[in-house]
Amino acid sequence: MKFSHSKIIRIVLADDHRIVRQGIRSLLENETDFQVIGEAGDGSEALEMVNRLSPDILVTDLSMPYYSGIEIARKIKASRLQTRIVILSMHKDEPYILHALESGVSCYLLKDFGIEHLATAIRHAMAGRRYVSPPLSMPTLN
Repeated sequence: MKFSHSKIIRIVLADDHRIVRQGIRSLLENETDFQVIGEAGDGSEALEMVNRLSPDILVTDLSMPYYSGIEIARKIKASRLQTRIVILSMHKDEPYILHALESGVSCYLLKDFGIEHLATAIRHAMAGRRYVSPPLSMPTLN
């Protein structure tokens, strides 16, 4: 699915593994409409970076030191920031997905995805849509 954008999507990456951040950054920078504007190694740094840089998208690991991706999503939602959140996780269980989406996460991707799924999720988030990586299904929110 193609999305048309008239602007560059500004992204902050957050993962407690530097090599993972570098790999994702390298892949995302091949997309002409993406710009990685920052990297964070833990939840506290990610939240500070979102507050300071106001990215369009935060791509974050679910499990990180200080704040989890879900805790970051709650804080961003409570502060009414416009940054949309894409969670990367190894957890396939519906309760994790549901909890993340209820906390304000736009997209939930499994870590065994391909870059095309991450790019699609980012574009869905920018368009105000939710996205859950295949083969998962979108849980029903209350």
